[in-house]
Amino acid sequence: MCAAARPICPLTVCAWRLGSLAPADLWGKYLILGDTAHRDGLTDYLTGTAAWPAGEHNILAHTLNEHLWDLGLPELAPMRRPVG
Repeated sequence: MCAAARPICPLTVCAWRLGSLAPADLWGKYLILGDTAHRDGLTDYLTGTAAWPAGEHNILAHTLNEHLWDLGLPELAPMRRPVG
C-alpha cells in the first residue's frame, strides 16, 4: 500500500449508496474517467477493506458525483488533496 493511501471516507460511501450503483456499473463509469483499478480493488475500497491513494480516490469521487448530478442530486463525495 502506498504511504499516502487512506481508507474510504464516510461521505464517499454515502454518495455510492445514494446513487444506487452496483459495483460493476460504478467500475465501468470509473474506467471511462481514466483510472485503472481492478474491479475487486474498487469493491475492497468501497467496503473499507482497502486504502487508496488520493489520485484514485479523486477519480472515484468524480465518478460518483457525476452520477449524482445525473440523478438531479448535489455532489457529496469529497476530493482529497494529493500528498507529496
